[in-house]
Amino acid sequence: MVKQLSDGDDAGTVLGQDSSDKVGFYGLSPPIVKASVTAAMTASSTTTQLETTLDAIGNALHNLGLITYST
Repeated sequence: MVKQLSDGDDAGTVLGQDSSDKVGFYGLSPPIVKASVTAAMTASSTTTQLETTLDAIGNALHNLGLITYST
C-alpha cells in the first residue's frame, strides 16, 4: 500500500522547515541541505554560461538522489 505525505489539506505539504534542514530521496543519497545555484541567464548568455548553469542544476538534483547524472 502506498503511503501519502498529504493530509488532503489544500495548503500543501512541505519537507523541511528552513533551508538548513536536510532532505534526501529514494534512500540512495544522504540527506543534504538546500542547494544553491546562481543563474542569471539572458539572451546574450554564452554557451559556457548555459552549460555551467545546467551542470550545477544537474549536480544539485543528483546530490538529492532525484536523478542519475554524470558529466
